[in-house]
Amino acid sequence: MHEIKKLAVRFRNAIESAREDRRFSSDQSFRNFPVGCCGITTELLAKFLMDNGIDDNLTYISGTYREDSQEPLSHAWLTVNNEIVVDITGDQFRHYSNALNCNETVYVGGYNERYNSFEIDEEEICNNYYPLDDRCIRSHLSRKKLYEIILEYIVIPN
Repeated sequence: MHEIKKLAVRFRNAIESAREDRRFSSDQSFRNFPVGCCGITTELLAKFLMDNGIDDNLTYISGTYREDSQEPLSHAWLTVNNEIVVDITGDQFRHYSNALNCNETVYVGGYNERYNSFEIDEEEICNNYYPLDDRCIRSHLSRKKLYEIILEYIVIPN
């Protein structure tokens, strides 16, 4: 779990650095990172983890939170071996006062009240063949281009 956390933190830090340099200014999804881009971010994180040797039953999960009187909220994260949650966009809910509240920029750990509050909509196993296409979906930059930008900002530890 320690290696997964290190990789997830490096990936999140790279996204934040690229955003600070305005590399995502033309992209509708990443312009407001982490808000509203958990799905695509989770897909890119899955690719990064697999590229770095983490492929132990890696699963993409998306769910909907339907409690309280607010509009339904969607969210996406990864699991490893169906027990370790890997989430680098949970802090988009930092202003909520309910179970969704999260100040952690990177969460790697077990299921907790936050993740158990979501009704699971999709579970998709990520396999080693996880291509990033050049299509632009809800975005001005393709997944492939976003991934390439993020990789430019990955800091390799000494």
